[in-house]
Amino acid sequence: MRRQRTRWSWITSGVCLPLFCTIASAQTLFEKNPDLNRSLQNGLTHLYDYHLTQAERVFSQMVRRFPNRPIGYVHMAEIFWWKALVAKRDKRLAQSFKRYTDHSLAKGKAILKKDSTDFYALLYVAEAYSNLSRFKATITKSYFGSVLAGLKGRRYNERAAELRPNYVDCLIGIGAFNYFSGAVPSVIKPFAFLIGARGDRGEGIRQLELAAQKGEYGQFEARLVLLGVYFNERRFNDYVKMLFSMIDRHPSNPVFYMWLNNAFIKQKRFDEGIRFFNQWMEESGSGNGVRRPLRFLRKEKARLESHKRKS
Repeated sequence: MRRQRTRWSWITSGVCLPLFCTIASAQTLFEKNPDLNRSLQNGLTHLYDYHLTQAERVFSQMVRRFPNRPIGYVHMAEIFWWKALVAKRDKRLAQSFKRYTDHSLAKGKAILKKDSTDFYALLYVAEAYSNLSRFKATITKSYFGSVLAGLKGRRYNERAAELRPNYVDCLIGIGAFNYFSGAVPSVIKPFAFLIGARGDRGEGIRQLELAAQKGEYGQFEARLVLLGVYFNERRFNDYVKMLFSMIDRHPSNPVFYMWLNNAFIKQKRFDEGIRFFNQWMEESGSGNGVRRPLRFLRKEKARLESHKRKS
């Protein structure tokens, strides 16, 4: 039992399960508001850089501008997931996450009551459920709840995909559900089967890799999902390579160093990991312009040294 839980936590430690069709899902909205695309891209860059105060400023403005649309609420909820990855014991983060997720679902479903074929509302509701799925898997460790949320999100995503079947970014949500419902721990697999959570892990990997290569706006999100896939499949070379590329693009995000460290520890590559963290710490103090989270680098190096002593 303990082994299965640990395995599932590793699956989701580097995983986002967002159905990231955000820009496509709001295409009409973006056409009516030409500055919104730039604003969203700016907010997402802040989010991945872990500049969460700046991201919150952008997305809270979206909430004010579009109070009856889920767009701002969905991304506000994501902020609190990123925060909770670093501070999992802070229950206030879970409360804030739930509040914005509930708003996302309520706003999207209200639109769908008026028009059940609203492509944009379908995708945002799917993304809200996906946010909920990953929060339950990575933060509250409610794995069965994660599967339930993912199943609900898949239904909305598939309805949206029927409207635009060739939009590659939509494969992120479908592929994520296919893989993770097909790779659930054996302890909950019978329950997942009973509620219809039956996925094809091989097809899920194919869909996610296609989205990571050819997605229009969701390539980065697809790679986040693939991190968990590669870790679970023990494709550590792919996992580490992808994380290094993320660190190169977003060196200030402490979560990426934590996830990379998980791979060093899992493979008992302690000395190699310590060398990398020493190098990054030295660079952070050299004033070379690369902004790295020095406090978190020290913490992760200490975690490596602790595991090395115990091994």
